[in-house]
Amino acid sequence: MSLLLLILLAAPSRAAGLGGHEEQSSSQTQTAFDQRRAVLEEMWQRRLLPPDQRMWSPEDYELLEKIRRAENDALSLLKRKFGGYRSWTARPRRGQGVSLLTKEGYGKYIFILTQEAIDYFESRGADAKWVFKLKDLDGRSLFDGRGAITEAGAQVYRLARQNQEVFWRGPDGAVSGTRRPPGQAPSSSPGISTKSP
Repeated sequence: MSLLLLILLAAPSRAAGLGGHEEQSSSQTQTAFDQRRAVLEEMWQRRLLPPDQRMWSPEDYELLEKIRRAENDALSLLKRKFGGYRSWTARPRRGQGVSLLTKEGYGKYIFILTQEAIDYFESRGADAKWVFKLKDLDGRSLFDGRGAITEAGAQVYRLARQNQEVFWRGPDGAVSGTRRPPGQAPSSSPGISTKSP
């Protein structure tokens, strides 16, 4: 019995490996706190949350991720369209840094990108009443239920705008793109535009 007690007393350091709980170090706790604080400050700066709000929802965090992914393209589009983007950005609170796209700036970017994408897809043969039903080749919608461009749609449109090879599917299943779809002869695909954008 004393041998068993001795073994149990000698084994607490291995408890985590055996399904027990391991104490989180103070440096890990501090790192987690610092990361949470940095995200919260970024959300305040980007105006996703009011400055007195200390918690965010999963939807808030998802929007933050979308803004981060779109930021470079958004800033260049806003600059191209309006000659600048200052009214849609915020400066970081600490130190010097690049301007951060705000929630309002992201909304403006999505609005403009949607309008440009609609014009582009219509110019490529998509009928106006069906343009919101377009999908990429993986089946993801290019526009959401409100008529705004989705991330998949933005990706397809950006590639198309750069005249890179990209394809999309109409509601009837017909494939269109910046090049002739693979495996289709030019004459066998009426309604598919093969001219360059």
